[in-house]
Amino acid sequence: MKKNNLKLLSSVFYLALFLFGFTLGANVFAATNLNGRILLQVQDKGQAWYVDPLSSKRYYLGRPDDAWRIMRDFGLGASNKDLDYFLSTKAPARLSGRILLRVQDKGQAYYVNPLDLKLSYLGRPNDAFNVIRSFGLGITNNDLAKIPSGSITVIADKPVVATPATELTNNEVESVSRIFNFKYQNISQSIYVKLLPSLYQSYSQSPKVYSYQSNDPPVDLEAAFYGIFFNTKKGDTSIADINYYLRILAARNNWSDDQLVEATMALIQYIPYDQAKVDSGVNNPFYPYETLYLNKGICSDTTFLAVSLLKNLGYGTAIMNFPDINHSAVGIACPTAYSIMGSGYCYAETTNYFPIGVIPNSISGQARSDDYNFDGLFDETKLGQIKIILKSPGKLYKGVEATKQKVQELKDLHQYIINNREAAQQSYNNAVLYNEKINSFNQLLKDFYQQ
Repeated sequence: MKKNNLKLLSSVFYLALFLFGFTLGANVFAATNLNGRILLQVQDKGQAWYVDPLSSKRYYLGRPDDAWRIMRDFGLGASNKDLDYFLSTKAPARLSGRILLRVQDKGQAYYVNPLDLKLSYLGRPNDAFNVIRSFGLGITNNDLAKIPSGSITVIADKPVVATPATELTNNEVESVSRIFNFKYQNISQSIYVKLLPSLYQSYSQSPKVYSYQSNDPPVDLEAAFYGIFFNTKKGDTSIADINYYLRILAARNNWSDDQLVEATMALIQYIPYDQAKVDSGVNNPFYPYETLYLNKGICSDTTFLAVSLLKNLGYGTAIMNFPDINHSAVGIACPTAYSIMGSGYCYAETTNYFPIGVIPNSISGQARSDDYNFDGLFDETKLGQIKIILKSPGKLYKGVEATKQKVQELKDLHQYIINNREAAQQSYNNAVLYNEKINSFNQLLKDFYQQ
């Protein structure tokens, strides 16, 4: 999804920057500079805190055993190739302060020191303690209080990261890890789950056609066909596992229920589109487990996965089928006023990132948006015939009203920019105002489409 941001006029303009500092001993640090740092509470027994780079909140590390577990809980999956390269050189700046997990080999954890981007091993509690002792930064109680605190005690005591291989069950030893990288609120997120090749094989060999007696057809053939893809096999906990990890992210970031739904959809929308499957002409749907295992899919595949995840979160769902454009999407239960055809289900695209409720202007295989046609983002007539299948009741998503307000703001700003180009060149004050409008538009557009 690509958009070209509108460019500022060449007129003079200025930007005021306000820096809020923390005083630590003789040094002053901007608040953002503490992200990823380990802080030692020098006025209170040297208690250790970790500042999560994603939320900028501090988390109490406690005893060495607790510190080892908690720091690993913030792990970001990385491949062996990337980790080996980082260990021989250094990590990129975007990973400053992160905890990296070797997901392809026993889940070993490494801390990226924000000062030099070098990696330190967090193998066991003593290793974590040594990292805290080596890289901890002293901070006063007063300065520490300026950093909002976070808590993960609301989460069940199940580890987020891989268990060391010596403690794995036989089934887990045979498992593979899949990393799902996505953006939510324009911030990179990452979770990974363990999947079994044996389960993947079982699903891939399961029926993908619906059979019935000619003298006893189902009442709704489409619903019966789609229904077979929601039959879960014994040992498949993938949907519950993903939602568990999403709830951890929600707790860390204080997301609302609606925001958790949006993050869930973002995870699905960032799954790579399987163009090769489309080109092959063999478009039998994947079971949700297959989509996760392969980490790719087309609209039907990601729609089935979305339905499974949202139902597990307790939300009402449906499958939306659009035969005229050969497309499908997930329907999420929502207030009737914002729903498709007054059905009580809102449109949610699964093949590319769009806010829930927004209908892409261009849908040909993978949905794309390459224009500024904000008028059509809620126009359901471009979908052609609409079939809503396998409706299920549940909680309502209520965020579409706010999304519509953002679209209206984008539309108004865009219209202002188009209508006032000449006036902006007639005076300095006009140019300043015009540039402010462009800045506002570009930032809102960036956040809206997570560019």
